[in-house]
Amino acid sequence: MMKRSAWSRLWWLSASALFLVVLPAVSAGYKVKPWTPRAIETYASKLTSEGVTIAVDPLFTDALAAQAFDRTDVVTRGIVPLAIIISNGNDFSVDVDGTAVELLQNDLRLKTFNPLQTVQCLFEARKSIPMKIMIPVPIPDIKITMRQPGACQDFGQKFLGRKRVEAHATAGGFLYMPAYDAANIRKNLASARVYIPDIYRGDNGAEMFFFEIELQAAIEAAPRK
Repeated sequence: MMKRSAWSRLWWLSASALFLVVLPAVSAGYKVKPWTPRAIETYASKLTSEGVTIAVDPLFTDALAAQAFDRTDVVTRGIVPLAIIISNGNDFSVDVDGTAVELLQNDLRLKTFNPLQTVQCLFEARKSIPMKIMIPVPIPDIKITMRQPGACQDFGQKFLGRKRVEAHATAGGFLYMPAYDAANIRKNLASARVYIPDIYRGDNGAEMFFFEIELQAAIEAAPRK
């Protein structure tokens, strides 16, 4: 089993409970877009270690983000969806804790917003993004799930969270990273790295080697417009 603190378990159970109260699946104003990972070899930024290959794909423009989410201003509103794809070539399952992943950008160490924070950024009155990204206490107001059930469902289901990847299988999801300095986002991300520290064997819980993946190749492979 993955090693988790009582605090992280409490946070995840609380967040999960909020998604369960979402009333009929899809709101009229937001349509869920399907997303499935591509073949792992098609991603430009990836790394292999101990039989596991992890690829990262930052959707760092509004046009790229709109391919996966039903909004045309995701990045403009301060969110960079970061796809994490895990291909497990081992004979045992692998657990990856997405909530521990950090985007190392210049002198910033950024962690993901949870799905409710993300929906709040996209649909509520615009607020400045805090420089220190922390899991909020208490969990954001439940009213957001009532106003935007379709978006909460979509961003929640696509969230990487804590992902178990079975033996010889591929799985993935998104992290929702804060976007700073939008005018220079391509340049900044080209020098950024994704740090994935918490990876465990599913059979005996042993910790595996961390991943640190440079984004330069993914940024250079992305369309200019």
